[in-house]
Amino acid sequence: MYLFKDRLTQSIQQEYAVRSELISDAFSRLAPEERDPFLQQLSEKQKISLWVYDRNGLRYAYGPTNELSLTDEDIRRIQSGAEVVSRTSVLPLPTSLHMGFPLRTADEQLALVIHPEGTPNSQLFMILGVLIVIVIAIANTKFILFTSVVVKPLKALTAATRKMAKGDYNIRLQTKSKDELGVLSKQFQQMAHEMSQVEKMRQEFVSNVSHELQTPLASISGFVSILQRGGLDEAEQRRCLNIIRHESLRLSRLSENMLRLATMDSNQLPFHPSLVRLDSQLRRIVVAAEPQWASKRLNIHLELPKTTIHADEDLLSQVWLNIFSNSIKFTPEGGDIFIELQAEKGEIEVLFRDTGMGMTEADRKRVFERFFMADKSRNREAEGSGLGLAIVKRVVELHAGRVEIDSAPGKGTTVTVALPAM
Repeated sequence: MYLFKDRLTQSIQQEYAVRSELISDAFSRLAPEERDPFLQQLSEKQKISLWVYDRNGLRYAYGPTNELSLTDEDIRRIQSGAEVVSRTSVLPLPTSLHMGFPLRTADEQLALVIHPEGTPNSQLFMILGVLIVIVIAIANTKFILFTSVVVKPLKALTAATRKMAKGDYNIRLQTKSKDELGVLSKQFQQMAHEMSQVEKMRQEFVSNVSHELQTPLASISGFVSILQRGGLDEAEQRRCLNIIRHESLRLSRLSENMLRLATMDSNQLPFHPSLVRLDSQLRRIVVAAEPQWASKRLNIHLELPKTTIHADEDLLSQVWLNIFSNSIKFTPEGGDIFIELQAEKGEIEVLFRDTGMGMTEADRKRVFERFFMADKSRNREAEGSGLGLAIVKRVVELHAGRVEIDSAPGKGTTVTVALPAM
């Protein structure tokens, strides 16, 4: 409707141009004393405000409207024969019109200004103006809602990104909405939580590495100091040297395991699968570890049917050695260790079951974490570093398999390694 405002104004102007000619004709025929009542009556019947100007200024004024939007220059132009229209409004559509027409008499040139009061067209202008104000208000409300729903969450995401760039992963975002922005906020918060966990694990890893290195180094340094002081007999010297050698080997194993894990993580570990007699390999592991389990008088039970698998033999040997070593460490003297081979639904399962001390549910969930030790004092005695099961899990994953642990305090532990069958 706003586009037709000029056409509506022209229509009103044409209508009152015709009226002004009639008024001019009637006005010029009236006697001077009859003109005032005529204009008064015309204003009341037509519901218009009228102003008549002569060369000296305002002569007649009728109607409820007192304010006139035409200037003195406009009045002089009308008296010179021009038609002047003035539109005034505080809205996008005009709500007030002042139209000036020449008014001729036999002896002078006057200016007639007409202002319609409450005409249908002016009321239409007012209604259209109010509608436009309502539309603008609705648009502003939608813009405010858009700012609240879209811009504010985006600003929050930007601020959260800055916090994460500074190493602060404690992110809290409002994720009530279920649209794309809500999903993005939820996923961003999840990512921040995961990065926080990674950072925590990194810090724990550095702390654990430092501790694992510091312990044997401190032992070596201490016994070297004892040897340097002298005064020891040959047996004491031999004992000190044996401890130093023992701790040096421990450092070497730790370094090898850390290097092996780093190589696996970078996917640069040599992987050479071939046909492997799994039952024979497990028997060799048991024989190689005989000094350890025999010294504790452990009973080893084997159920190893002939089984062939396609795998990297060297890597699998590391898996069986680490699992079997743990079983020996945590099984008390005179206890039992069972090693079984089973074929289940396209998989080959290797089970290591012992009658050892077992572990809590909380510890069971963390045993594959690097440097984690469920029983630190017991692991210290057994010279553990907390890397064995981490290596086991990584090697099994390289073979597209899985490893599971079932354990409970006082009920022993069962480690199950499932590998794809040929």
